[in-house]
Amino acid sequence: MPPRKTDSPKLEPLYNVEEAAILLLNLRGDDADRQPSTEAGQRWLRDGVNHKGFPHYRVGRRLMFSEKDLVTILEDFCRVPGSYRRTRRATRKPLARAA
Repeated sequence: MPPRKTDSPKLEPLYNVEEAAILLLNLRGDDADRQPSTEAGQRWLRDGVNHKGFPHYRVGRRLMFSEKDLVTILEDFCRVPGSYRRTRRATRKPLARAA
């Protein structure tokens, strides 16, 4: 009897929060020579995991992101500038004029 062929699981590289923030900021087009400040990106990723449901893995106490997770975050949760403009509400109520 020939042996069964089974799909072997393939491991994807996982990135911690700092590495994922650097990857996402570098996609924005920052210079390669200059290291971007990732503190705001790290906070945004952590808040997204905790409040918005960003896809992620937890390995022990660490947050980890696969490349698929980062692509999903970019496609589903990142705002394209100018595409989500709300109409501006009037700040004042119209005055009722006495007759």
